[in-house]
Amino acid sequence: MKFDYCEFENESEQSVEIDIGCRFDDEPDELYVIQLILGKDGTSLGIKLLFNGLDCKYQFKPEEKTSIVSYIQHSLPDTPYKDWFEGSLFL
Repeated sequence: MKFDYCEFENESEQSVEIDIGCRFDDEPDELYVIQLILGKDGTSLGIKLLFNGLDCKYQFKPEEKTSIVSYIQHSLPDTPYKDWFEGSLFL
């Protein structure tokens, strides 16, 4: 899984939506979006894989979740949300 972009959008005072563009190694020409809602405490309130706006009903593997968290942590310092979370990120 390769990541293209990471966008943060405030859902409420207690949650944030994060959209991450990604490509799978077996489909490098297709852009998917990981849509994720995280609580202020860093826990996942929902995660979906979207293709053309449709939910793929995909079950993320543990190693994919680890990669997603690492990518968010890498992207976070360049956003207004760098100090927003009160705990560690967990999917």
